[in-house]
Amino acid sequence: MRALKALVVSMAVLIFAGVVVLIVGIINKADDLGGEISRPLADFGITQIAIPAGAHIRETRLDGTKILLHLTLVNGTSRLILISATSGEQIGVVDLKSLP
Repeated sequence: MRALKALVVSMAVLIFAGVVVLIVGIINKADDLGGEISRPLADFGITQIAIPAGAHIRETRLDGTKILLHLTLVNGTSRLILISATSGEQIGVVDLKSLP
């Protein structure tokens, strides 16, 4: 009977230790994710971005502090425009061309 009690107590201690290790692991993983708290973007007022005449906005994506515009130009090629969502300024332009 004593052996059974010792076995039950030791199993309970092992289960408790496993739960503690699991909680510590979850906390460590949460810290590794960056812990960046989302905050509202600053209001930068009205900003104008030059888009070529006849171009169509194919897709728009927002990723954190950047906005990506995917344009289809009149000649059928594509252009990517990267814009800062915090300042409204154009960061860069990439023209996509197919190889011959």
